[in-house]
Amino acid sequence: MNRYFIHNSANDSNKLEVFHYLKNNFQSQTQIIINDISTLVGPDSEIFFFVPSSKITSVEIENSKKESEESAKAKLISDIDSYVVSDISENEIFIYRKNNLNLALLVEKTYLNLISNQLRLTGAKIYIYPEHFLAYAKNEMSILELFGRFIFSFGKGEGFSEYKENIKKYLELIKDSRKDFLPKLFSTDKEIIAFFKDSKPKDTNINLLHLDFLKSYLFFPNLYISGFHFEYWIKRYQINKFDISIAIAVITLLVIYPISATFLNNAYTEEYKDETIKLFKEINPNINRVVNPRRQIDEVITSYNLEQASQLSIAGLDSIKRLDIPEITKVDLDVNNSEAFLVVEKLAANKYKFLTNLMPQANIVLINEEIETIDGMVSGSILVGLGN
Repeated sequence: MNRYFIHNSANDSNKLEVFHYLKNNFQSQTQIIINDISTLVGPDSEIFFFVPSSKITSVEIENSKKESEESAKAKLISDIDSYVVSDISENEIFIYRKNNLNLALLVEKTYLNLISNQLRLTGAKIYIYPEHFLAYAKNEMSILELFGRFIFSFGKGEGFSEYKENIKKYLELIKDSRKDFLPKLFSTDKEIIAFFKDSKPKDTNINLLHLDFLKSYLFFPNLYISGFHFEYWIKRYQINKFDISIAIAVITLLVIYPISATFLNNAYTEEYKDETIKLFKEINPNINRVVNPRRQIDEVITSYNLEQASQLSIAGLDSIKRLDIPEITKVDLDVNNSEAFLVVEKLAANKYKFLTNLMPQANIVLINEEIETIDGMVSGSILVGLGN
């Protein structure tokens, strides 16, 4: 795992000091400007960005489980609005009540957004912390000298940082407001050592501080505000254009399929209804609407005089059928009227005459004929009555 610990250089928020570790082994230290961070760090990495504590207002708050985060923010605004330099509405407020820390942290939104946007371009996993947490992880009450600034960590997780030129005034302020502050000193500055006579300076180096921080960083509030940032997630998971195309196709299919399935189902339902009505009309032309198919077909069957139909003799038609005349192309039987409708196509005139002569012997009465003879071939239709 590639890990990058990033600090602001001395007195320049655009310049960064980047420390690269691979599997907790120090690899390199590089100085770059913030806009170039994505050229150095890749998506297979973790970033630990330390915001100078001078850019953060940290305040201890009550450890109240009943108080909501919004209530805590409202109370905080009313309490500290008088001494926060910038307009408090321009600050992002973080409320943290975990791991023996009860803190409110305020960071200027413009600055935090600038950092976050640049770090997202790397595609790496992002952590943003106040710089004094690096000292706090080493010793809760401590002073750490780093990149020309003195980083103060107080016992409750609050902190601040100040540059050498202003340190004297800040030390006097601490003397008045934090009389019980007895820090561990990780600094060789004579003024600091003289001011805290009861504290002995201790040796450390930034690489050890980074590795110590890795043991406890999850106990501190991460100031990175996550969310859906399309370009970041594409780079984070190294998604290429082909993957995006596949994803779009799948999403489109998931959206379109239910719609198309519903449309086709409705179309099939309408087609079924139309075919059902058509079938019922062929059975009984008086049916205009099919509501209950089972009941209506029973009513149609009941309406027929089956006894009369059973008495109807169709022996004559059987006789004609046995003649095997293929030119008789259609026979429609009307049971109610004891009639049959025959269609003939290009039947030889002599055969047609033979057929009509056969009818009386088969107890069939010729009721009507609509035929024409062309070149000795008879075509048309005839209506016959079936005797009993």
